[in-house]
Amino acid sequence: MRGGVPWPGGAVPSGAAAASPVAAAPPEVAAEPILEPAAPTAAPRPEAASAPAAAAAPAVGTGIALRRGLPRVAGGEPWPTPIAPIAGTPAPASVPAPVEGAPAAAAEPASASATAATVHADEPAPAAPAAPAPVATAATTPAPAEPAEPAQPAGRALPAVPAVPAEPVPAAQPVAATASAPAPSAPSPSEPGRLGPLTGKQWVGASVVGVLAIIGAATIVVQLTRWFLGLDVMQDFLATYPGETPLPEGAPVGLPAWLGWQHFFNVFLIVLIIRSGLQVRTERRPPAYWTPRWSKGGQGRISLTLWFHQSLDVLWFANGLVFVVLLFATGQWMRVVPTTWEVIPNAVSAGLQYLSLDWPLENGWVNYNSLQVLAYFVTIFIAAPLAALTGVRMSGLWPRNATTLNRMYPVEWARAVHFPVMLYFVAFIVVHVTLVLLTGALRNLNHMYAARDAGDWLGFWIFVASVVVIAAAWVAARPAVLAPIAGLLGKVGR
Repeated sequence: MRGGVPWPGGAVPSGAAAASPVAAAPPEVAAEPILEPAAPTAAPRPEAASAPAAAAAPAVGTGIALRRGLPRVAGGEPWPTPIAPIAGTPAPASVPAPVEGAPAAAAEPASASATAATVHADEPAPAAPAAPAPVATAATTPAPAEPAEPAQPAGRALPAVPAVPAEPVPAAQPVAATASAPAPSAPSPSEPGRLGPLTGKQWVGASVVGVLAIIGAATIVVQLTRWFLGLDVMQDFLATYPGETPLPEGAPVGLPAWLGWQHFFNVFLIVLIIRSGLQVRTERRPPAYWTPRWSKGGQGRISLTLWFHQSLDVLWFANGLVFVVLLFATGQWMRVVPTTWEVIPNAVSAGLQYLSLDWPLENGWVNYNSLQVLAYFVTIFIAAPLAALTGVRMSGLWPRNATTLNRMYPVEWARAVHFPVMLYFVAFIVVHVTLVLLTGALRNLNHMYAARDAGDWLGFWIFVASVVVIAAAWVAARPAVLAPIAGLLGKVGR
């Protein structure tokens, strides 16, 4: 017996006598011929039913361990035979093998009678005619049948069923789960290794740390520069190149009034140009569109922000032309155009003196130092023309059908140069204003705005008034104000 269930009729097949309930015979032993009666002829012995193993056997309906894939018999219980063993595992020796050559339909009554004889131990089983049992071979395979799960009576517990090893889950299952999963959300500050949006306090802390880092780096640079300039070789270099290049003979002295006005117009226009240019780059949905009056079919239609930017460019270009003409007409060009190669070592000397915080001796009313001369020359004669040429290439003024001209001057080149030039102007304004305020603010502002060499407050108040005008224009540059002005030169709408 195995698992407390006696063999039908109390007879144990000869092939199963050599197998023990603990260790099953290997596949080779199970393959030997086994003789088995076709159907049980007698009920189990009383002593077998009273044995401890028989007492532990399941009662009616508790079932014999149910297996998937077994044929369903007439009595509602499957034949107590396990699933075909997996390749490489020993076959159980205590279970009779199916009869070779018997049809599948004939196996059902035999299975039913065997089940009844096994379970109902107190009822006599009807006698059956003895028949010679065919020989079962290892090559015999039970006929496949539909799996069945008979209903179990309430209140009865099923015995433990040995689990059949399942095949590993294919790798496509995680992929499907990943495909159906929602998109990952924004990184959370609590997740390790990820940074979320900074709060107000974090911004303040980061700003403080950044300012302290800049101050620390500047201090190191200043100390290193002072040590470097203290060397004997650098002292000789400063004596030879003090940082200022002499002007040619006949150079004018002082700054005329027109230069002060030109300076104000340049600052006014360049600040608004930078503002509108950044708006054009970041704008996703223009507030309105402008179409020129000569347009047919909407040709030349641009956003209102771009119209404002290009209109400022035209005014700035016109003001620059006037400035350059007056510059050469009055001889002021000698102050901003290098006339000797000595300007380069003198510019290096002036730069080192600035880094050491030991400002070079200068008098802007008479002559600029060499670093200022190079900065003004690059701004007026290199950066400004580059900004104008690249801006025209990207504007509607450029001929679209000029194939040869467009191939010689691609628009990609203009876009690659235009934005860096704008960054140069921003850096120039920041450095220029900083040095003006740190190297004698009142005197410098009088030179630039009041056209006088004095240390009073007149130039300062003119400068303050110019800042107020620029700020008011910055605030007023909105669609509600720009649309009526643009409507004078074209059609504004959505």
